[in-house]
Amino acid sequence: MAVARFSPFEALLLKSQNQRQSAELLLLAWVFVNKHEALDEDRRYLETLGKRCHRERDLVTLMEIARRTDLGDIQLAAEVLARDSAETASLFLRQAIALATSDGELSLRNHHILRFLADLIRVMPEDLSRWFLEVTGRQLQAPPDPSRRSYWASIEEDAETIEPQEEAPAPDNQEAPRSASRPGWRQRAREMADRQWQQRQQRQRRRDQERQQAQQERLDAETREKERPARADQERAKEQARQRREEQRRRQDQAHAEAAFHAPYRFRMALIELELEANASPVEIKRAYRRLAQRHHPDRFHGQSEWRLKLASQRFQRIQNAYELLMQHA
Repeated sequence: MAVARFSPFEALLLKSQNQRQSAELLLLAWVFVNKHEALDEDRRYLETLGKRCHRERDLVTLMEIARRTDLGDIQLAAEVLARDSAETASLFLRQAIALATSDGELSLRNHHILRFLADLIRVMPEDLSRWFLEVTGRQLQAPPDPSRRSYWASIEEDAETIEPQEEAPAPDNQEAPRSASRPGWRQRAREMADRQWQQRQQRQRRRDQERQQAQQERLDAETREKERPARADQERAKEQARQRREEQRRRQDQAHAEAAFHAPYRFRMALIELELEANASPVEIKRAYRRLAQRHHPDRFHGQSEWRLKLASQRFQRIQNAYELLMQHA
């Protein structure tokens, strides 16, 4: 299948040396970008995990995918993780819990993200609650409900709370006018307004960057579309040349094999098909079969020409027949 048909995460997953670690890193990055405050130590932790099996630009790709919250990629990563044992799921969720709570309380989004991830990798709610208690020492509470008036009332109450102790009137000055405490409230209101303005500016910058990136991707796609016919001709010519070389090599190998040893004809052809020597062990036969079957599987040529797909199907069938014959005599 052409790489252009894959999403960035699917393409990264295909070339990853460890698909489970790639999936874990994407899901942890999703938790990271939805924290109240993204700590530098959290970012360094993700970078350390990523360097095990990725290059630096792959880490940037995963962070961008996490910020976009592409649920298709999120679900794919969870499916990769779900194939492993329950112990692996436990270790991953403990990592996610520790990352989500490193700056204090869970953000509203991470309240739901942790539960969403637990459900995707088939972890029961009671197990999630137990692991949360073990990691943080606190019970996992129900997430706040923004649709309820009490949720917003608590936020407004926090914003309007007067600075304690140092701004409160002394006991011998209890009759001081209430206006004495107002500067603290106004200062906090200004700080809150400044923070909100900065957050809006950051969101706007992110939107501008995403818009520019989307525009660049469209331009790149248009360029690739224009270049596709010429590239297809080149690939077809290369494929034909490769087929000729492969056929020539196969005939040469067959001739050498017939001259070198006296095994039955079908057995010799099976060895040639799997690119093996006459004394190949069962382990080598299986390894060669997996390598060649993956390389020549017809699904990899989906979307190409009909004759190319037919050639791939014939080659795959020969590989499979050769494997079955050799394993019978192994």
